[in-house]
Amino acid sequence: MDARPGMAIHLRFDRISPGAQVESERTGMETVVYLAAGEVAFEHGPGLSRRVLVRAGDVLYQAPFDEHVVRNDGAIDALALVASVEVGPDRPVDDQPWWRTRSDEPVRRRERAREITGPGLRHRVLVEPGDFGTRSFSVAEIELDPGATTGWHRHLASEHVVVVLEGRGMVRIGSLEEMLEPLKGVRMEMGLPHAIVNTGRTRLRYYLCATPAADPLTDRENLDPPT
Repeated sequence: MDARPGMAIHLRFDRISPGAQVESERTGMETVVYLAAGEVAFEHGPGLSRRVLVRAGDVLYQAPFDEHVVRNDGAIDALALVASVEVGPDRPVDDQPWWRTRSDEPVRRRERAREITGPGLRHRVLVEPGDFGTRSFSVAEIELDPGATTGWHRHLASEHVVVVLEGRGMVRIGSLEEMLEPLKGVRMEMGLPHAIVNTGRTRLRYYLCATPAADPLTDRENLDPPT
């Protein structure tokens, strides 16, 4: 799913087979990678001297123009959701690659995520605003129990992209209604009222990427359902 005119997030799926590697394109794009399945090694820094292991549910940050390699040393395919935005005057970012200014790894671990709960809902904030020294992205993994809903709401500070990882449901954006199923992607423009409901018999789990980054507790205006 690529960005349409006027949209900020460029999103694609990468399937990396065992033994394969993906080298950096060294473009002016700022990128976060959510690993939906499998395990990959990320090598970066001077002479690719720094290495970190990225597991399913983790989020990896790739700085603009930074040299790196992503390699699948495992036995199964790795499935990655790659979200990128172009760096520009309205999206300032430190011009130093991550390894030049930081000693910690450029990964946020799923098991350390902040969790927000509600009736039948679990919202794990994987990437917080300001993580990785940038406010371009916030990333979350959301679960809805059968029959549960996000409720009608809108976001006034960010655009959202949702990709279903498992389960089935329904999304309404304004007056439009669309079915949700695994690997289905939907974009919510900034300010548009919307709601997601789990219409299936098992949990609905989906990935969410917002840009610019926003805290889900503050960038949310609850709304009455449309009549």
